[in-house]
Amino acid sequence: MATCCRLAFNCSYSMGEMLILVLWIWLWMLPLQGGAGVRAITVDVSPKNPTVKVGQNFTFMCRVGKPLMYCRIKVPGIDRGLNLNEMTQKTQNYWYEGSGLSTGQCGVTLRAVTDRQNGNFECSMGFPTDADEAQGTTKLTVARPPPGQPDLMVKPEPEARLGGEYKENTDITATCTVRDSRPVASLSWFLGDEQILDGVQRPEVVESPTDLFTVHQNLTRKLTWKDNAKQLKCVASHVALDEGSRQTTKQIIVRFPPRPIDGAIEQFGFVVGEEGVVTVPIQAHPRPHCSWTIGQETLPEGNVDSTQRFEALGPKSLGNGTWEIQLRIYRVTAEDVDRKYTLKATNDVGTQSYKIIISTSTEPQGSLELGTGPIIGIVVAILIFLIIVFMLIFARATGRWCFSGGTPARHDNKESETFIKDSQTQGSNPNSGDNPPDEQKSLTATVKINESSDTESADHGPSEKSKKPKMNLTYILKKKKDKVAADADDLKLQSVAMEEEKEMEKPGTESSEHIATPAKGKAQGQDVVYAELDLQATRRPIVRREDDKTEYAEIIHTKPGEGGGGVP
Repeated sequence: MATCCRLAFNCSYSMGEMLILVLWIWLWMLPLQGGAGVRAITVDVSPKNPTVKVGQNFTFMCRVGKPLMYCRIKVPGIDRGLNLNEMTQKTQNYWYEGSGLSTGQCGVTLRAVTDRQNGNFECSMGFPTDADEAQGTTKLTVARPPPGQPDLMVKPEPEARLGGEYKENTDITATCTVRDSRPVASLSWFLGDEQILDGVQRPEVVESPTDLFTVHQNLTRKLTWKDNAKQLKCVASHVALDEGSRQTTKQIIVRFPPRPIDGAIEQFGFVVGEEGVVTVPIQAHPRPHCSWTIGQETLPEGNVDSTQRFEALGPKSLGNGTWEIQLRIYRVTAEDVDRKYTLKATNDVGTQSYKIIISTSTEPQGSLELGTGPIIGIVVAILIFLIIVFMLIFARATGRWCFSGGTPARHDNKESETFIKDSQTQGSNPNSGDNPPDEQKSLTATVKINESSDTESADHGPSEKSKKPKMNLTYILKKKKDKVAADADDLKLQSVAMEEEKEMEKPGTESSEHIATPAKGKAQGQDVVYAELDLQATRRPIVRREDDKTEYAEIIHTKPGEGGGGVP
């Protein structure tokens, strides 16, 4: 051991010393590896913690992944362990279960399980090459039903002076107990046919020395008029019960005054000249005493009025605190429809009045009553619809989203005006520029005509198909303003052109000579004269409509040449 320690902490040992250290460690760990191999065997147990009824067969099986040398099973109720294999002879009460020890299966089947077999089943398995055993365990629960009905107790007890009945709004505590069952019985509460979930407390379980269980559960509840004449039930469910469950009930009687009815009670279908019956159902306990008020006369139940036409009938029980009260009219008149009828019901707890209206009309069918939820849903849907409509109108007016597109092309007169001014400047100076003066004059008029043609093309061209109406007020005013400015510029350019034409028409001027005399180097008859035809009746600025256009005509003057025909 000392040598191993020196070798372990020696940082400069030889290869031979290292091999000796590794061999020593392997020999020291070999026994531990063998023991760990047995403990690492996994035992598959089935079934796991089952529950069976008395008299049923039960099979307990343990499986491993290697051959077995023996199989020993401990069964509750049998003092000795059972050494079983495929060669073991079957008995009347038990036998070996499995495909053989060589397959690693160790099992037993019990015939007609009794209450004595309740407990833990254990299997112990040995292996030919291992000294330790492999074990498996499961707990078998032999179901035993409760011996009797559930015990139901309600506190406080109903008052004897009230005939064993409860007052409305009384707080009660009910306790249900199921004794000596295996496994624990399951409890549930009902009031009438409705299951009670509110006020149910957690069950308390007590285990006896004989492995039997007793369960207690409490219920707290405030009694209302709706609980009257209903059965309070404690239901115990158990796997060993052939009928599935057992229950104990207690009648609950609640005293309450006649219940109010919202609004007036309408009665339809009365026929003038025939007998009619007014029927009013009410809720009350105990039995109410009733009286009718017809106009100014009061009519107690079981009596006829002074006119011998109205009879007040006594209340008729419909069960569970519901009463039907009737007023008979022997012969209905038109005045009876306009009368005021009042029913007054009184019992030992309180009094309630009801207003009744009778009509000769038929009862309306299929009246639609909407609650708060549907009304809110309808309002929200309308608001969403209005928001969508507003957004669509806004998008169309501003040209956004799916309504976005190119705006109508509008000719800009600034560039034309600048070009004409340059032409005028060149025209005033014959020596400036490359073009002769007559060509500059012609070019000035040509620009004006082309500008008008471009304006008309913009108004009538293909872009008109994509032009979309604008509903924005700012855009419309701006557009009108631009139109006025454009018209003013056009008129200004027209005035300049006409003045230039007048100057050219004056005799002796350089401009007229240029117009009358062909340019040098050009054949006679090839001069082109451009004129503007203005349809306006006045020269003052006019704001024109969108559809009002200025028409222009191009006049081509042809002169016969000296050597042949003119060229257009």
